[in-house]
Amino acid sequence: MPPGRGGMALQLRWVGEDELDRVAETRAMCFAHAPKDFERFRQYIRADPRAKVGDFLLAEENGVPVGTSTSLSMTMWVRGSPIPCQGVAFVGTIKTHRRRTHSGDGVATQLMRETLRRAREREQVVSALMPFRASFYDHFGYGLVERRNDWTVPLSILPSGPSEGLRFYRPDDMPELASFRQRVIERGQCEIERPAAAWEAQLERADHGFAIVDRPQTGGQLRGYLWIEQTRVGAKSHVQARDTIFQDIAGLKRQLHFLASLRDQYSAALITLPSDLPLQWLLRETQLPHRPVEHAAPEVRQSTRLQLRVLDHKRFIEAMHLPDDCRGRTAVAVQEAEGTSSRFTIEVDGGRATVTETGSSPAFTCPDRVWAAVVCGDLSALRAVQLGVASAEDNAAPEVLNAFSACPAPFCDEGF
Repeated sequence: MPPGRGGMALQLRWVGEDELDRVAETRAMCFAHAPKDFERFRQYIRADPRAKVGDFLLAEENGVPVGTSTSLSMTMWVRGSPIPCQGVAFVGTIKTHRRRTHSGDGVATQLMRETLRRAREREQVVSALMPFRASFYDHFGYGLVERRNDWTVPLSILPSGPSEGLRFYRPDDMPELASFRQRVIERGQCEIERPAAAWEAQLERADHGFAIVDRPQTGGQLRGYLWIEQTRVGAKSHVQARDTIFQDIAGLKRQLHFLASLRDQYSAALITLPSDLPLQWLLRETQLPHRPVEHAAPEVRQSTRLQLRVLDHKRFIEAMHLPDDCRGRTAVAVQEAEGTSSRFTIEVDGGRATVTETGSSPAFTCPDRVWAAVVCGDLSALRAVQLGVASAEDNAAPEVLNAFSACPAPFCDEGF
């Protein structure tokens, strides 16, 4: 990319392996609390095997780095099909250059525009990120598409029962572990594949916790996996269940039984689950208290993390497997962040959708950030209209588009 793109004094360029330290130090000047953290950033950038040569963007002012971003090439599964996905990470401006403008735009704004250009250049269907502040990325067309339930459950109210088959991970579990997660995410929505190298990097963190597999037979198939770590909440020790994967509710129950058996060591379990999985119905105390109580009770906090922009509407929608009984046809207009409008007709029939460009008047209109939530299934089209974040000529269009929300809720547990 030619120097000077984005302004006279700001140069943006994609750099290779020979400048990894420069990128790491720039990240540190954006996010670290003190110079003592710089070495950690240098180590991390080499420890993540998902980043390749050409994925790192530097913004420089007169040759001095003032910002950076990373564009990962990933695979996301949407309603049973894989699509190319850009994972955006480490977007930052160094502390001394925040809220300065270069040719009218700030450093982070120019970084994001170039990062999105890179995704289109690579023909990636969606661009996804996990924001520090969602309202910033709203300006670039990203919408929140996922709600996560972060549970705190006293171990005394977890269900007791058999957990045979759960044991500590062994290196010979790796091929089946990777295969098992792949089988699970292919049934989900908006989850991202984890390459073998990323698995190995994660499991090298063995000194931070324990990997547990649910594999009752040697050489047999896995039924579940979780990573547990100890964390302190006030004066109490909690067990945090990270990266929780299970093939069905029976698998989740075995994991809960296992966690319940640790009640002599921990007081509560921290578990993150999709918004459409009501964990309280599996507990000894099903109430989420509406007032302070003295007895043990679960607590849940909902959070939003995955933010996404659809870059190729046709490829995204036509990849999905939708409910067989959903049928209909409607015209949609998506108001893009760049000031343009994407207009297309969606026809749903027999579990699939076809998309064709159209110049006709839309029956359903919304901004790109709202469309992301609608088409991923986190926000129904009808509710979007009721909330006033979308408009429709009548109820017919939302009824067709509600096919996208008649499926499991979006949930992505792969961090980047």
